[in-house]
Amino acid sequence: MRPVALTGLLALVAALIARHRLDVVEVRGRSMIPTLMPGDRLLVLRAPPRVGDIVLVLDPRDRQRELVKRVAALDPRGAWLRGDNPAASTDARTFGSVPLERDAWRVVARYWPPSRAGRIPDAPRVDLLDEGGEPACAFPDVLVGT
Repeated sequence: MRPVALTGLLALVAALIARHRLDVVEVRGRSMIPTLMPGDRLLVLRAPPRVGDIVLVLDPRDRQRELVKRVAALDPRGAWLRGDNPAASTDARTFGSVPLERDAWRVVARYWPPSRAGRIPDAPRVDLLDEGGEPACAFPDVLVGT
């Protein structure tokens, strides 16, 4: 076999293998703002997740949909996923842990838009646990203590 043909064959085999281990996805929702924005395009790798990783998994409520969330915790049943924007995220607070079997893809980089391309930043630091949503009730400061 000629060297050029062998190189082409090896490239084809590598591409086929990579296709089963690497993929791309576009962010659609707001659940990961400010880390990820709608329209961001991500490179994902089929790999077991670690706590703190952003992953792409099948939605446990509708396996035709995919979710991009951060791994908050791992246990024997699967991963507890949270959005970085709790007020706009449906996550483990709604559907519990997600089994990972072969469904998990770890986000390794953002490739679009060019101005935001590169490594994904760690989770934003939050001093107070924000569960999102509106408070059940609020009292104006002028009424407190009267």
